[in-house]
Amino acid sequence: FPDQDERAAELSREQNEKTIRSTQTALRNFREFLISKYPSETREIYVIPCKELDAYLASFFVDARQKDGSEYEPNSLANYQCGLERYLKEHRYGYSITRDKEFKRSQEALKQKQIELRCKGKGNKPHKSMKLTFADELILRKRGLLSRYNPEGLLKLVWLKHHNCTGFHGSTLKWGDIRLRVTETGLEYLEWMGPDNGDVNAKSKRGGTDSRVYATQHSPQTCPVQDYKEYAQRRPPAMRYEDAPFYLSIKPVVNLAALHWYNCQALGKNKLAKMVKTMCEKGNIPGRKTNFSVYQSCSTLSEAQSNQLVLICNNLSQQAAQSMASHSNTGNFIVSASYDSSSDTA
Repeated sequence: FPDQDERAAELSREQNEKTIRSTQTALRNFREFLISKYPSETREIYVIPCKELDAYLASFFVDARQKDGSEYEPNSLANYQCGLERYLKEHRYGYSITRDKEFKRSQEALKQKQIELRCKGKGNKPHKSMKLTFADELILRKRGLLSRYNPEGLLKLVWLKHHNCTGFHGSTLKWGDIRLRVTETGLEYLEWMGPDNGDVNAKSKRGGTDSRVYATQHSPQTCPVQDYKEYAQRRPPAMRYEDAPFYLSIKPVVNLAALHWYNCQALGKNKLAKMVKTMCEKGNIPGRKTNFSVYQSCSTLSEAQSNQLVLICNNLSQQAAQSMASHSNTGNFIVSASYDSSSDTA
């Protein structure tokens, strides 16, 4: 079964890479702690005698803090212990810091610290994503984080509307994968032409999502087809060929009155993976929100909800027009300062 063997090999590679990253993180944080608290200690940890290393580890588990000053999660400290264990084993250290009695002091320090952290409520964070509600979307729209009138808001708006039909294909999505079409009755719609489009089983794996997004003629202000057309207009002409990446990175300095807002460069995988998380953090939306939160949202709105969205979009449109008019007289650049362009293609 060559396919199964290939999948197993790929899974093994991913697990190995994850383990290596985990070990490197543990080592880096422990070394940074030693430098800050014991600056005279410059030895590699695998040459430090067990009694001294045990004392350093005990101190680390008790006093180490994250870069923002907050305490670690209980599981994070345990993961660091395992990561350091792997590193020491690779360098043929003569003891196990997780099992041997020579490291009893640090083992007990870790246990006590974990108990203390759990008493403070650490380690109880829900891992389940919370759905992105209609109320959340209203807040994001009001704050310009979902908007046609700035490059970040437009990018996220297009992503949000297409995510349910394209799923997690965002990083590999090409401009030609989304086609603008018209029904026999004249209704415009967008269709995802992905590799699984005709595969019923693949569709079911995506959660039964439809590969089409229809225009809302009664409310053009919130129409996903109009969002797509605006995004197409704001892309550089060189990025309108079929094999161009669908999601583009934003120019670091943007004149909102200019026609093109985006670079001839794909948006990075990390940015796409954290699209909802970043957006909700900027909008101060409570709860744990991830890209999976979009799947849990209901796409059908009531008439009252649709009217609320239209009202907000009308207000944003008026504000954008007024802003353009006031700046066009002075010739000033209008900068999308809320967008962090650092490591944009990471």
